[in-house]
Amino acid sequence: MSIDTMSHDQAVSIHAAERYVLGELSDAEREAFESHYFDCRECFQLVSLEGQFLAHAREALDPEPEKSWLAQMLLDLRRPAPVFVSALLLCALGIGAYQQSVISGFRSPRVEARYFLPDAPRAGAKQINVSRKAGLSLSVTLTPKPEFVSYRAQIVAEPSGKTKSTFSVSPADGSVTFDVPADALAAGEYSVRIQGVTKDGTVSEAGRGGPFELKFVD
Repeated sequence: MSIDTMSHDQAVSIHAAERYVLGELSDAEREAFESHYFDCRECFQLVSLEGQFLAHAREALDPEPEKSWLAQMLLDLRRPAPVFVSALLLCALGIGAYQQSVISGFRSPRVEARYFLPDAPRAGAKQINVSRKAGLSLSVTLTPKPEFVSYRAQIVAEPSGKTKSTFSVSPADGSVTFDVPADALAAGEYSVRIQGVTKDGTVSEAGRGGPFELKFVD
C-alpha cells in the first residue's frame, strides 16, 4: 500500500495509531501517518495514550523483574570462586578498618578542662586555654527558686549577645555544671546565662556566669 498523504478517515480506517505504536505500519504508511498526526490533535492524543498503555503493560508483564539482594547473592555464589572470595575479602577489610578507627577513637585520652565562672569576676574575662579535642566543663553559681521547674544554660557571644549553644541543666549544691565540646565554639569572648522555666512555660533569667575568653592551644 503506497500512501503519500493520509487523511483522518484513512488513519481511523486502518487503525493507524495503534499499528504505529506497535510498529506494524509499512515505511510508506508510517511516513504518511506521521505527516498527518502531528497536525491532528485527536490522532496525536491517541498515539500518546497508546504509547503510555503499552509502556505500563510491558512493565507489568516484565518477565525479568529486578532481582532482590538475596537472589543477587545466590547468583554470586554460582559465579567463579575467586570473584566472590575477593568481594568478601574487600568487605572484611573495609569493616576491619572502620572498627579500628572507632576503637582508636575510644582509646584516645580526652582531656577534661573544668572552669568555674563567677557572676562578678574581679579582673575582667576569665582566660580559658584548651585543646580543641578537650571536653570543656563550666560551672556557674545558682540558687534554685521554687517557681522554676527546670533550668537551661546558654553560652552567649560577647559583645553581640548572640546565643551560641543551649543546654538543659540541673542545680546541685548551689551551682550548675554542664559540658560542651571545646571545638563546638570558636575562639572568642563569651558569657553564660542561666534561665529558669516556670510551670506555665514562662522563661526568665535565674543567674549568670562569666565572661570568659576562649583560646585554643592547638
